[in-house]
Amino acid sequence: MRTIEALAPGEDVGRDTISRFDMQFQAAAYAALEILEGNGVDCVYCDYHDDFVVRKKIGDHISYHFFQVKTKKKENDQYSLSEIFGLSKSGVKVDDERLKKVRSSFAAKLILHGIVFGETCSDVTLLSNVHFDDSVVKTVDELRGKAPKSKAATFLANNFSAIFLIESDSDIVPEIVLSKLSLKPAVRYIGKDRESFSDAARSAVHRYSEIDLTYHETKQLADGLVDLVYRKARTKLEGVPPDGIAALIGVQLDDLLSVLSISRSVYDALCAGEDERALKTASVIQRWYRRAEADEPMIDYAAQQKVSWDMWLRNARHIYTPFELATLLQRIDTLFELWQTRGGDFTVMHDLIKHFVAEPSLKTFAGLDEGLVFGAMNAVLVRKYSR
Repeated sequence: MRTIEALAPGEDVGRDTISRFDMQFQAAAYAALEILEGNGVDCVYCDYHDDFVVRKKIGDHISYHFFQVKTKKKENDQYSLSEIFGLSKSGVKVDDERLKKVRSSFAAKLILHGIVFGETCSDVTLLSNVHFDDSVVKTVDELRGKAPKSKAATFLANNFSAIFLIESDSDIVPEIVLSKLSLKPAVRYIGKDRESFSDAARSAVHRYSEIDLTYHETKQLADGLVDLVYRKARTKLEGVPPDGIAALIGVQLDDLLSVLSISRSVYDALCAGEDERALKTASVIQRWYRRAEADEPMIDYAAQQKVSWDMWLRNARHIYTPFELATLLQRIDTLFELWQTRGGDFTVMHDLIKHFVAEPSLKTFAGLDEGLVFGAMNAVLVRKYSR
């Protein structure tokens, strides 16, 4: 009797297709992590207009960076000039068939965004798990440098209007549009499995937010991010108004906070308190308190009181002497250590704080009540567990 496992299937295209899509989702998920840096990137659209699109918003100015993800099964393969541009190294004559082939090429489909979206399209990029042939790299470099010399770059520059069916009276500047094309070859954060993506994601999260994840947390993050992009990419948009599209198919800050298990209320409270490392602080507070089996209201309160303490301390520096504040901070550190040695229980913390604020020497400091000291304890917690 022949079992299904005993014979190899006639083709295995489906499995390879799934792997390619997963790498596309990995690339989009990795790009979305830049949102954590807070440099203007605020949304990554998944499988919308292209494989993914990165939106950057600075003030009232919005720009879009379009990405196509092209992958090959063998990592030592390269994408040729013909595959990317529909051209050969030896040069080609200009005819309708050739123009049509170039028009349907990978590069042309990307370049078209620069025509359709004009100045709001900042860049268009071909991203791949393999390298591009030298002729492709040279062509793109020349187009970006606005000095076409090779046959391929010259063909694209001289026949721009014919390729993209641009009217003669159009105000589109071919050199500007063509210069937006770039390559991102042999990226190491996408692969057939998610191991490389996991490592890269962990590094990116630390680089953008200083959050240092454990191995288990990293795996959860990686799978959560890629699965999130998959869900976003598969969301149907029929009947959805334009202003609702980003929330449905775009990865935004709330999505990343959810994957990182950081509540928006805690993050917003820390941002409002001008915490320079709001993401890091939120991560430490939430992970520590969840391990202590605290509920969400307690976690929110801890963050809010930490902010209140930070504000009180900023004002106190203008009122009390450095010696007085240094003594107070030293005593709070000692209080924190005492709490830790007694097991870190919340009931113990409450008793310690209650007796602490009742001390006559603390009356010197106006407004220093139990809530503020609780906030001070959380400030110590963040400092110690952020190292």
